[in-house]
Amino acid sequence: MGRTVILPPLPPPLRLFERMYTIRAFETRMEGESKAGRLPGTFHSSVGQEAVAVGACASLRETDLVVSTHRGHGHFLAKGGDVFRLMAELYGREEGYSAGKGGTQHMAGPKIGFMGSNGITGGGIPVAAGLALSLKRQNRENVVISFFGDGAANQGAFHEALNMAAIWKLPVIFICENNGWGMSTPVKDVTSGPSIAHRGEAYGILYQRMDGNDLEEVVEQVRAGIQMLHNEHAPVLLEAVTWRARGHSRSDQNLYRDKDEESRWAARDPLALYRKRLLDGNRATEKELAAVERKVDAEIDAAFQRCQTLKPARPETAATKVYASPEVPDAEDPSQRPLKEGEFEEKAYWEALQEAIREAMDKDERYFCFGEDICEYGGCFKVTRGMLEHYGRERLVNTPVSEEGIVGLCVGSAMGGLRPIGEIMFMDFIMLAFDQLLNHAAKFHYIYDGQIKVPMVIRTPMGGYRGYGATHSQCLDALLTHLPGIRVVTPWSPRDAKGLLATCLEEENPVVFVEHKALYIAKGPVPKQSEKIPLGKANIVRPGRDITLCANSYMVTLALQAAEQLAKEGIEAEVVDLRCLNPLDRKTVAESAARTQALVTVEESHLTGGWGAEIAASVQELAFGYLDAPILRVAAADVPIPSAPELERAILPSAEKIVATVKKALEARG
Repeated sequence: MGRTVILPPLPPPLRLFERMYTIRAFETRMEGESKAGRLPGTFHSSVGQEAVAVGACASLRETDLVVSTHRGHGHFLAKGGDVFRLMAELYGREEGYSAGKGGTQHMAGPKIGFMGSNGITGGGIPVAAGLALSLKRQNRENVVISFFGDGAANQGAFHEALNMAAIWKLPVIFICENNGWGMSTPVKDVTSGPSIAHRGEAYGILYQRMDGNDLEEVVEQVRAGIQMLHNEHAPVLLEAVTWRARGHSRSDQNLYRDKDEESRWAARDPLALYRKRLLDGNRATEKELAAVERKVDAEIDAAFQRCQTLKPARPETAATKVYASPEVPDAEDPSQRPLKEGEFEEKAYWEALQEAIREAMDKDERYFCFGEDICEYGGCFKVTRGMLEHYGRERLVNTPVSEEGIVGLCVGSAMGGLRPIGEIMFMDFIMLAFDQLLNHAAKFHYIYDGQIKVPMVIRTPMGGYRGYGATHSQCLDALLTHLPGIRVVTPWSPRDAKGLLATCLEEENPVVFVEHKALYIAKGPVPKQSEKIPLGKANIVRPGRDITLCANSYMVTLALQAAEQLAKEGIEAEVVDLRCLNPLDRKTVAESAARTQALVTVEESHLTGGWGAEIAASVQELAFGYLDAPILRVAAADVPIPSAPELERAILPSAEKIVATVKKALEARG
């Protein structure tokens, strides 16, 4: 049953007019600065759309949340953003909301509930749904508003997020600002159906189309939407039909638009319409309105003058706040202590993973597991088997087959204070969520200058040797290392699997935790006493004097097999398990290579662009003078992974290939 929710009182008409005029004056001034070349980057004006921003935010409390778009200045100001700090950000100054790191498209003010503008079309919609999930799980009576343009309504992220929000009845209002144009393409040419709003019908949620240039209609519809959201416990989709008075961005001269149509919309300017309505209804006088305009103009001028005195951002700040919790090079590594009899139990890799998850979930209710088929089925590789009976469906959540939505909701819910543990069934599928990883999880802490954290773990299995074929056998761990802002962890032993996952679950950074399919049933000693293994510390799992084998994940097994074969021929190979690819322990590998004077890297990802090349370059830099043999690499051949066992064996690493490569390296030594 729904209930009547007491909404905050609306601001008086003059205050609403002031907010609209502030947006107009701010953007007009800053657009001029941009065209004059005095602002870095581009500029996306929302002139002509002020009624949507102000009308939507008029009924929000400070604790309600907003997720915005690349055209977000108006939303930010309507939510209570500070004119000076916003202006300083556009100038690229440290006094700005993102200290100059975000610029016009990437601003956040969590203290006032503005959870970020976003440069990716549609990218913020799943994030908004994730924030709404966090509100619901924390029993907060707040709502999220997700602003997006008409172009975003044709993105998969829109449909995945709306479906998930509808399934779980999340407290989010999706507001499409349909300004008629996706950059230079008319919306009518690329959008099917009677309206964008009608797409809500497919998901069984309330929807409404409204005049986005009529401030009072927007206020009424959003206010009703918030009330219906509480009554129906379901999201709402609103489409605000409006008009973008300027070009798409600074360089757009608007030559593609019909001048008569532009004139018709200009006659419906939302600021002029509301001004006239206040005068005609005797709700304000010309003198009062003029006074508001003078006041705002003075504030804009004062902010502008203040910004002219600001110093440029210091170059040394460019590399700060990439990570919410930095690596600790001298952190104690408990896994280096040998386990004594009675201190450990032999456990399978999957059991060690589940133990780490259970311990975190038992300790803190903010943790929950989120992924495809993880409940009764226990996950594709059974890591969550038996957990549903203990934790229930609130904390073990079966999701749709929607990888972008899974990761996007994890991002948003982590931003909102939860600790999601997402699961992507096969690592190959992580590419479907790459936008949320690359442009959202990895970047938010940095581009918002540390105001937002994304403490989430995405678990996923990688690897071949099972005949699954090209789309279910890839190792994309090396690819992820090219994303600053994300930790990438690839444990080999059951002990490391538990200890590293325990650490990752307490990380303040997003983590992709990569598990190899061939390791799930592998057994090894796991301490009875829980331990946390620090990230970024490689482990020497076999000492040797003649050559170093640097490997990760299942390749450590092959490297050890190769080392045993080599030992029979009098060649003692040292095997280094990287354990993490980000942070990457270059030092331990370089020191080992310096001792043995030779190095072979062993990875299952493809040869070209793999992490082995990075290690080789690092060792050349750190230990070149000690090497007396060329650094060689063993990796998957640069072809897709075939299914037939004979073909798969032909292109993937093996112990025999490692042995042959070691002998080649040592032959070159002379």
